[in-house]
Amino acid sequence: MLVVRKAKKTIVRPDGAHEAWVYQSPALPLITFKEVIKECAESCGEHPSKTMGVVTALMDRISHYLKIGRSVRIDGIGTLKPVINSVAVAEKAELTEPSDAIKGVKVRFYPHGPLLEAIAENGYEYQPELDDEP
Repeated sequence: MLVVRKAKKTIVRPDGAHEAWVYQSPALPLITFKEVIKECAESCGEHPSKTMGVVTALMDRISHYLKIGRSVRIDGIGTLKPVINSVAVAEKAELTEPSDAIKGVKVRFYPHGPLLEAIAENGYEYQPELDDEP
């Protein structure tokens, strides 16, 4: 279960300052790729190097399709979709290339299936004693 703490935040708007409650989760240790590979290998009964090879090949293929602009759906996990952010440019602005309007390229992740259910079932537990921590 996700643990959250409450923090007070002031938001300034044109009509004055307003207080809003912002819910934050504490920083938890990061799970490394090696740890995930080790757990997957143990659950499958395979050697970690063989599991690493399969996962690396999978990531290579996913990267390939994202590079050429294709979305990738992984059943039971979600869909990865490349997205281009651009800025609106006035007609009078001089652009040497149309690509100059591109602000950035990102990948959006849309969870579905069991992963979406796991996120929805996660819930949270509010611990007021954490409110006084920095």
